[in-house]
This record gives sequence, structure tokens and C-alpha cells, in this order.
Amino acid sequence: MKRTGEITLGIIGIILSALLSLWGAFLAWMGNSDELKLYLNEEMANDPALSVNPDEVSSVLGGMSAFGWAVVAAAVLGIVFGIIATVNIKGNKNPKLAGWMFIVGAVLTGIVSVGFGFLPALLYLIAGIMSFVRKAPPNHGVSGPE
Repeated sequence: MKRTGEITLGIIGIILSALLSLWGAFLAWMGNSDELKLYLNEEMANDPALSVNPDEVSSVLGGMSAFGWAVVAAAVLGIVFGIIATVNIKGNKNPKLAGWMFIVGAVLTGIVSVGFGFLPALLYLIAGIMSFVRKAPPNHGVSGPE
């Protein structure tokens, strides 16, 4: 039985997870950027209408860095589970294991990234459901090797 749909969804999910990890790394880099912190502090000092102190800017950037690393972790989990599932579904080797890997990868990617990994998680979930639902057609009237 051909599993082209599951394989395609898995590969697209892996690619989107890789792009998500790049976005998370960019957020983490921005959160740790001293240049950005200096720029924001200067802008806050030049605008008297804003009443933000430098400690608040530092805490927001620290939160952005932590969130970026959480997104990277979610994306890496998605990539690992996606690869394991895609390898197991290829050639219809072990569709049940692949289905569970797709679903676990979908849940972890979606939850750990706080919803920012929605698209790869959705693709993994669809591929996981397809892995469980699709069954090989019965061989009626065809005698196998005896």
C-alpha cells in the first residue's frame, strides 16, 4: 500500500519545523542582543510620553529570549518525531508506530511552542490520523505463497 500522503505531510511538517526553529533562534538572538537593548533604552529616554524604565525593557527581552528557546525546543522535537515517523511509514513498515510518532510530535510541537508551531503540528496530526485510518485492501481471490 502506498503511503504517499503521509510521507508528503511528514516531509512538509519537517521543513516547516526547521523554519520554525530558525524563527525561534532569531527570537532568542534578539532577546540577548545588547544593541537592541541599547537602542530601545535610547528611544525610551528620547520619548517623554513613554514611562518605561530600563529594567522593564530587559525583562521583556529576557522573556523574548526564553520564548525563542522554547520555540526552538518545540521545533527540534517536531523534527525528530517527524523523521522517525516518516522513516517508519515509508514502505508501510510500521504504520501504527509512525501514527503515534506523528501524533506525539504534533502535540509536543503545538503545546511547547505555545501555538506558534500550529501548521507543522496540524500536518503531523493529519498524517498520524491517516496512518491509523488507512488500511491495506484485502486480497480476495488471490492465493498467496503456500
